[in-house]
Amino acid sequence: MTASLAGVVDERGEVVAVEALGGGMVEISARLPHIAATARPGQFAQIRCGSGFHPLLRRPFSVAWTEDDVAAFVLAPVGAGTRILASMRPGDSLNALGPLGAGFTVDAEPTAALCVAGGLGCAPFPLLIRVLRRQGRPVTVLNGAATAGLLYPPQRFSRGDGGVTVVALTADGSRGMRGLVTEAVAANLDAGIAVYGCGPNPMLAALAAAIDACGAAPGLAEVSLEAPMGCGFGTCLGCALPVHSEADGAAWALCCTDGPVMPMATVAWEQLMNLPAPHVA
Repeated sequence: MTASLAGVVDERGEVVAVEALGGGMVEISARLPHIAATARPGQFAQIRCGSGFHPLLRRPFSVAWTEDDVAAFVLAPVGAGTRILASMRPGDSLNALGPLGAGFTVDAEPTAALCVAGGLGCAPFPLLIRVLRRQGRPVTVLNGAATAGLLYPPQRFSRGDGGVTVVALTADGSRGMRGLVTEAVAANLDAGIAVYGCGPNPMLAALAAAIDACGAAPGLAEVSLEAPMGCGFGTCLGCALPVHSEADGAAWALCCTDGPVMPMATVAWEQLMNLPAPHVA
């Protein structure tokens, strides 16, 4: 279902904190009362990078968590826009358009949840976990990255809540289990569980394949996809992704308005893997 733009606001706030989390990962929090009050898990904001015309386009970031009038975002300074954002300091002005997009489903029947995060795919999960825990659901987080320094700190998922279990996986074995995060899915997948995934699109494709191979059908399976979102509200058409269609078997959906969260079964994974990788800026 295409997300509504009725509650979207172009909001200017003040940076509260810029925290280096290791491995180049940065968490920025800012006073953005509207986004903090209205963002649903999985939604994002288009953030302006600086006050000039370079870079011209805003950058999309999941709302990682909210507290009172503060909203936070997780990023890595890998391009011109993200380097500007990572260099901000408390007191600086931050302009954000949001909340945008379709978020995760949190009103389904499953009583337990499995969150599968790859690298910066950690971003939407603290907010999602808080909502799930308020519903009384136990949550397991598979937190994966190439190496220990690139893992999102586990306490930022759980925030002291004993109902949240965080399992670390690293490709080089420097922390937790050695291997890819999708390799731990089978051991944590029960029939009827709700599965939420976020990370690079190849990781999400592997997650879909891992679930299919398990034979235990989850009660819900959703993923937050990545695509180059220039506008964030369906005008530029730069974030089209291939999906399945009941009519002719193939169609396109916009990541910014039909997603970024989509049912796993909706995505045409083979066609998606044939697209160029999203450019990170």
